[in-house]
Order: sequence, then C-alpha cells, then structure tokens
Amino acid sequence: MRVEIRHEEGGTRLRARCLSPERLPVEVDVHVALPAGHETLSVVVPWSERRFQYTSKQTARPASGGVRVGSEVLRFDDAWGTLDHGRGRWPRSVRWNWGSASGRSDGRTVGLQLGGKWTRGTGATENALCVDGRLTKLGEELEWTYSPDDERAPWAVRDRGGDHVDLVFTPFHTRRARTDAGLLANRTDQSFGRYDGRIRTEDGEHVAVDGLLGWAEDVRMLW
Repeated sequence: MRVEIRHEEGGTRLRARCLSPERLPVEVDVHVALPAGHETLSVVVPWSERRFQYTSKQTARPASGGVRVGSEVLRFDDAWGTLDHGRGRWPRSVRWNWGSASGRSDGRTVGLQLGGKWTRGTGATENALCVDGRLTKLGEELEWTYSPDDERAPWAVRDRGGDHVDLVFTPFHTRRARTDAGLLANRTDQSFGRYDGRIRTEDGEHVAVDGLLGWAEDVRMLW
C-alpha cells in the first residue's frame, strides 16, 4: 500500500493506493477540513523521564472525497474524519482502549475522544468532547465495561458518576487481529458501531448522543 498525507490550506489530504494482485485495486482520495476556530486535543503522556507519548486526536472534522474499488467509485461530501497523530517511546508491554465518534446529534456537531488503560498512573488522559468545535477536556480516567468474548455485546463508557460521559456503544462489525512472534505480539479487537447516551460540556450543557457512528477498541501490544 502506498499512502500520501499532505497538510494544505484548510485541512489535510489523504491519498492511498492498494494494488495487490490478489484483490481488487483500491484507491482513496479524501480531504479532511479544519474549520476556523475548531479545537483539537494534543497531550503528552509521561511514563518516566525517558518514556512518553505525544498524541493529537482531532474529531468532528468535515470530510469529502471518494474511494475507488475496482471499477466502482464511491463518492461522499457529507462525512466526518478523525485524525490521530503521535510520537514517543512506548513501554514494551501496553494495553489500551480507544473510542471515537463524530457527526450530528441533538442539533449539534459532536466529536467523542475516549481513551483508557494506557494512561493510568501518568496524571494525564486523552479524553475530550468536542461540541460545535469547542473542546471540553476530561482529566479523569473513564470506566470501560464490555465483554471481550462477545463481539456483539454493548460497551458502556462513563466517567465516575456519569456526570460528563454516560454512553453505550453498540457494535455492528468487529475486526480481530492476532500476532504472536515471540518478542512481538499483538491482540486487537476493533469494533465499529453507534454511540447513544449523553455528554455534558464544561459549560454545563447536556447534549444527547443519538446513533453517532464510530468505533471502540481493545488492544494489547508487546513490542
């Protein structure tokens, strides 16, 4: 696969080509806009003086473009993009939850950025809500409740007391990946589905979340 990412005026363009002779060729050309004043989350998570991760999570960014699969072209101009950028030095063994969703709900533009497990004990989190381009940073760890062995079972994601985040994620598709190469191992369960529930901004405003399309994942890495 060949991937090209270019930052340009007003957003980011992603182009990708997969020309495997064993499958239909796939080409992607997507522009993810960054509206003026749209706030995004960037944090540094420290494990020690020498191990850290800088991560930037950018939700609810308008996206447009197209995907070609073989001779079929699928175009879209009313979609949403989430960009994830990071740099750092990870511990050898790590586990994380990551959930995200973007779209329109309750008459608002809503972006969810939900993390867990890998930030415990560091004093930092990667949790935030984006409503109409305004970010609400969540400083506490979230509670994740789900059944790893049942890919259709709902997930619950809440802060303590459900004050800012009280959500249920219902999967409709799960991608599982397993690698065990001795010194390197990976277990990824990534589910795609919809979020329902409610959130509260730092201004105290409650926003209903109704069928917001996104994903949630449980990942364990040894590297």
